[in-house]
Amino acid sequence: MQAKIEFLGPLKQLVDGQDAVEVHAASVGEALEELQQQYGQLGKRLLAEDGSLHRHINIYVNEEDIRFRENLQTVLSPGDQVTVISAIAGG
Repeated sequence: MQAKIEFLGPLKQLVDGQDAVEVHAASVGEALEELQQQYGQLGKRLLAEDGSLHRHINIYVNEEDIRFRENLQTVLSPGDQVTVISAIAGG
């Protein structure tokens, strides 16, 4: 399954400044694995040592947070738009 993964904000620098990268994956987790092979530092910035998503990283499939779906096992369908965002806090 081909999916378009869009990176917003400072995460773009991890994929050589590209706005989006296309991957062939059946789930969000598989997409991240493929991206990690292409862009080595990406995995460390998105995933914790136990393989779970860092709390400050938000991933949306068609504008729906994957944490409210099947998390990294969220299935991708043709035409899905995946967006990866780093949460920013401040005061």
